[in-house]
Amino acid sequence: MSKITPAYLTAHYKPKILLILMKLKRNIPLIYIIGSLMWGRFFIPVLALFYIASQVTIEQFTIIMAIFSLTTLLLDIPTGVIADLFGKKKTLLISRFLYIAEIFLIAFFNGFWIFLIAKIISGIGVSLSSGTSQSLLYDTLKVQKREKEHKKISGNLETITNISMAFVFIIGAYLFSINTKLPAIASLPLIILGFILTFFIKEPPIKRKEFTMDNSISHFKESLKCFKKDNFVKYLAFFSFFTAATINIVLNLSSPYFKEILIPIYLIGTIAFIGSMTTAFSSKNAHKLERKIGEKYSILLIQILVIMGIILMSLILPYWGVLFYLIICLASGFYNIVINDYINKRIESEYRATILSIKSMFSNLGIFLLLPLAGYFIKIKSMGFSFLIIGLIASLGYLLVYFYKKFKNL
Repeated sequence: MSKITPAYLTAHYKPKILLILMKLKRNIPLIYIIGSLMWGRFFIPVLALFYIASQVTIEQFTIIMAIFSLTTLLLDIPTGVIADLFGKKKTLLISRFLYIAEIFLIAFFNGFWIFLIAKIISGIGVSLSSGTSQSLLYDTLKVQKREKEHKKISGNLETITNISMAFVFIIGAYLFSINTKLPAIASLPLIILGFILTFFIKEPPIKRKEFTMDNSISHFKESLKCFKKDNFVKYLAFFSFFTAATINIVLNLSSPYFKEILIPIYLIGTIAFIGSMTTAFSSKNAHKLERKIGEKYSILLIQILVIMGIILMSLILPYWGVLFYLIICLASGFYNIVINDYINKRIESEYRATILSIKSMFSNLGIFLLLPLAGYFIKIKSMGFSFLIIGLIASLGYLLVYFYKKFKNL
């Protein structure tokens, strides 16, 4: 078991302890800055439309996104083990280099196969960073004896990234209206800068085993054992299956949804800006609201917002449908902060990245299974019908998760 204590630091890093603690102080602002830069993707507000303009159909788009989720699903746990044993900083550097490769491909090439390859590369990158960045943040705070600030600082990070995304979104939609490739081209410098700044992060000193195949297998088994014995962490993973899938379906299909409710393309960036600011507001205040209403009602609130949001969106009300989209944005900000914090509090540092990756695996499994289903129902029926079906599936899923919680007396 990993123990990050002043005594541990003194015993193992005595000559450098003050320097280490000083370097760790810059981690938080660096994580804030890099988080903003890595989400500087100007094509996100028009994601589906960007793919369509690059010779990818809407059906192919949902297939690509499903394969992307499958990639992250298959690699989430192995890459979590890599992060725990190989080092979180090194893992993030590899991840962010892969993001550069992905955006280069979609910026200068067209067609289903190129975009599929790019998204698989992105999936590997996301798998490497999934859980790793949150784990590094929590370990940094733990060394500094600031674990209680995790929800607040994590909320600040989510807020800062969403504010930066909001401004990027307005510019992105405008760039797309000038030239469909401009949003991706403009994203490259920001992603490259984020990659460079990652070199300046200081990894918190924790005990870890040597990165070998035997140790990797052993670490995975130990992490899985920790996951299996904690019923509440399992409950949160099952909960994330339906929550993350529903939120991601809405976000991935937001630009064609806006067209369905008669929003002009030039206004999509503005709406994406408002949505991102809504998520930022929700993230920023998540720790305050969670402290007031507690664990039980925080999870219930997420369920209500997700179901209400997608069911109302299924009505495809012209113009007014934007308000229902914003409900999902509220749910997204609150969900990301609260659920990760609940998991972080229940696991040890040496298993943190792996177990967060297991939770992420459940999220990606939900996206992999439900996103193509959403695309299929859009093709044979309509977007409204598709959203209704996903809403009903999520409702049933939450009911099953509720019975699991009752059965385990959580």
